[in-house]
Amino acid sequence: MFMITIDNTNCDGCGACVDPCPVALLELVDGKAEITGEATECMGCETCVTICPNDCYTIQEL
Repeated sequence: MFMITIDNTNCDGCGACVDPCPVALLELVDGKAEITGEATECMGCETCVTICPNDCYTIQEL
């Protein structure tokens, strides 16, 4: 099981992370990426980590 977190202080709202997420956990809310699904549903694929140009994501194995 994995847990995803976002550091929104670095997010510029590019949205690059939203569509590639295979479990649709992410959306842009007020111009920033937000976890709108259940964070523990993260598959740990690290697509968001890889694609984010601002290093906003951390994925932790629980």
